Amino acid sequence: MSVPARIIAAAAPLKGRPDFAAELATELLFGERVTVGFARDDWAEVVNATDGYRGFVPAETLGEDADSVQPTHKIGDLRGFVYGEPNMKTTPLTALSFLSTVQVTGEKNGFFEIEHEGWIYHRHLVALDHVETDPVATALRFLGVPYLWGGRTSLGLDCSALVQLSLAAAGIAAPRDSGPQSQKLGQRVVGDVRLQRGDLCFWPGHVAMAVNETEIVHANAHWMSVVREPLADLVARVDRAPDVRRL
Repeated sequence: MSVPARIIAAAAPLKGRPDFAAELATELLFGERVTVGFARDDWAEVVNATDGYRGFVPAETLGEDADSVQPTHKIGDLRGFVYGEPNMKTTPLTALSFLSTVQVTGEKNGFFEIEHEGWIYHRHLVALDHVETDPVATALRFLGVPYLWGGRTSLGLDCSALVQLSLAAAGIAAPRDSGPQSQKLGQRVVGDVRLQRGDLCFWPGHVAMAVNETEIVHANAHWMSVVREPLADLVARVDRAPDVRRL
């Protein structure tokens, strides 16, 4: 029997098996809804409602998915601190990452109270239905963020997470991994390809987003960071032209 729940940690590590030493498959963001299959020791098997990703998360990262908790806002900046009081001089309790969803229950001194658990400065939040018009501009905001295999937050993320988050901000649902992204997003461009802004460039196990006709932005293990660089540089490194899909 599946039980609904939601993520109550800033980021919940999702693993392929219930073991902290296991490889990080992805991360679930604060406020994301999941269904719980079963719990084993300190772990719970879940399916993420956002993208269907299945795996194990620490049970302590899960909270009740009560009808009384309905998200009203999401983090619009790369991250925002949560304070115990509506005062920037107090010690932060945690920080929530881009697109984490919260329910605003009060307002004071320019801070929004979230679910009676803390306060976030109002400029870090946007309405839940807010849509960014340019996924590339969103991706470029992550420049310099460290590369993290399986990461999905502004503290560290991988290539497909950068694409997924950038598209999600624009209201476009995307699979979590680059393989399914290469099959389900947009249409394949064939022939003499002239890149357009927002085109997705795929290689086996990797994806980048075109900034313009000659440059891409991507999270990658070569630089261990999110970088903007000439497409020609990456093609030379891997000795392979990309498959291009246009949204």
